[in-house]
Amino acid sequence: MRGRVQASVVALIGSWFPLISPAAVALVTLRRGSLDGIMILLWALLPALVALWISDMGPLMPVVTLVGLLATLLAALLLRSSSSWPQTLMGLVGFSALAGLVMAQAIPDPVQGVTQALGEMFEQMQAQAPQQQALAVPSETFVVGLIAYVIAVSSFMSLLLARWWQSMLYNPGGLQTEFHQLRLSPVVGVVCFLAALYGWKQGIDYQHWAGLFGFPLMVAAAALAHGVVKARQMSGQWLILFYVLFVFAGPVLMVLALVDTWTDFRSRISAKGSNSRDRDDDTSDQ
Repeated sequence: MRGRVQASVVALIGSWFPLISPAAVALVTLRRGSLDGIMILLWALLPALVALWISDMGPLMPVVTLVGLLATLLAALLLRSSSSWPQTLMGLVGFSALAGLVMAQAIPDPVQGVTQALGEMFEQMQAQAPQQQALAVPSETFVVGLIAYVIAVSSFMSLLLARWWQSMLYNPGGLQTEFHQLRLSPVVGVVCFLAALYGWKQGIDYQHWAGLFGFPLMVAAAALAHGVVKARQMSGQWLILFYVLFVFAGPVLMVLALVDTWTDFRSRISAKGSNSRDRDDDTSDQ
């Protein structure tokens, strides 16, 4: 934050480390706006552009990196202008889905190559599996959904890291307050849940599409868990349990986040805590 030179160096060198380069772009964008953010983005894009130009590993990974950086910049601009995490999440999901579909049309050969490699891997797994167990071979739809999901999740994590940096520098504790208050509106929650449910019902090809459309609900569930643990002053072990459920019982957490759009568990818990403290104070006064 001392200047463009320092930020450009971090964005350039940070490409060798997960999340650092896009987070640097997002931090500058959040604090100083679109112009400075775009200037730092150009430096952050340089390693991926060089890899795209000289590397023989194919264009897919460099293009995904480029699109991820752009998604992070746009998400930071949206968060800066709206100060709304739900709006930012929905915008990020929409952009990631569109980017995945466009990439499938713009660079079809690498996408088809990944699809073919996955097909061969599943065929080998099928040969080793019991004869009664048939494994569904993923199609190109599966790969495109995976690309979109990776873009959305990595961009969100980079933006979250940038917001944490901003909070430490200028507003200590601000990110915690923001995150604990994150809650989707009922309309957004229902739309995300129905889209995810439709994807689940379509089988393996739409597995990652379901994860992408349900991603705002998963983030809202994480915010709910952190908010409840903070409000009830519970131990960190409850958060560990939550993240275990996050991996193995994602749909259950989506339903919980959907219910929270109407019930607002955190406000109810805070109100009960306030009432309990008031009663304790009255008792002590007597």
